[in-house]
Amino acid sequence: MKNIKLVRIDFRLIHGQVVTKWKNLVSATQIIIVDDKLAKDEFLSDIYVMAAPPDVAVEVISQQAFIDNAQAGQYDDGKNNALVLFKSIQTLRNVIDNGVTFTEVQIGGLGGGVNRKSVTNGISVDRQDIDDLNAIHAKQVAIYFQVTPEEVRLTLDKAVAKVGSPL
Repeated sequence: MKNIKLVRIDFRLIHGQVVTKWKNLVSATQIIIVDDKLAKDEFLSDIYVMAAPPDVAVEVISQQAFIDNAQAGQYDDGKNNALVLFKSIQTLRNVIDNGVTFTEVQIGGLGGGVNRKSVTNGISVDRQDIDDLNAIHAKQVAIYFQVTPEEVRLTLDKAVAKVGSPL
């Protein structure tokens, strides 16, 4: 999928770091948000569309629509540089389990909460996240944690070692 320049999991989706740093780093002309709930909510989808810079097209689609588009070769025409955003690891895993392949995935933002441990500032994981990431990694997908381009990438192995296993 040569159009896809960055696949990122970030529960905040479109926000300052995405539109000012990552978008520019990969020269994104398109942001694709893959989220079933947002795809059904026109009002919230419009908010994300308006949050993006005017030179970037935003598409909010369901998991199945993304899977169908990917399998149909829609992201292979070379017309756009796309940044693909997932709100959760589970959504990404479902897309991959349904035949979509990526070479690498960036974990950029996962909120804290009960039974979650901090990997780095802005990224917390729980046991289910680690299990899902290991399953994704087993499909030859490189996974790294990086909130901003200025930070050093943290590999999945180093992240798991940092938070301890089992969580």
